[in-house]
Amino acid sequence: MAAARAASKPAVRVSMPELLREALHSPRELLAMLAVLVAAMVLTSPLPIFWWGPAALLLAAVPGTILMNRVRVRAEQRARTRHPHRD
Repeated sequence: MAAARAASKPAVRVSMPELLREALHSPRELLAMLAVLVAAMVLTSPLPIFWWGPAALLLAAVPGTILMNRVRVRAEQRARTRHPHRD
């Protein structure tokens, strides 16, 4: 794992506003995030009310994390091309 870290590009800091801006630039990611939330709400609706929050959170966390990782990688690539001297 240390060899993989040494071979990879250095990390670029991306702020939260930059992440949100990047997510808003992609209708596909926005639609996917909305679909994940709606699916979590529909799938948890038959459960008792006190289970809605935890179950919906668990159902939306994994796909949401995958989507936001794609957005973060794209934002880091954009930051690298915008500021090449920071690498």
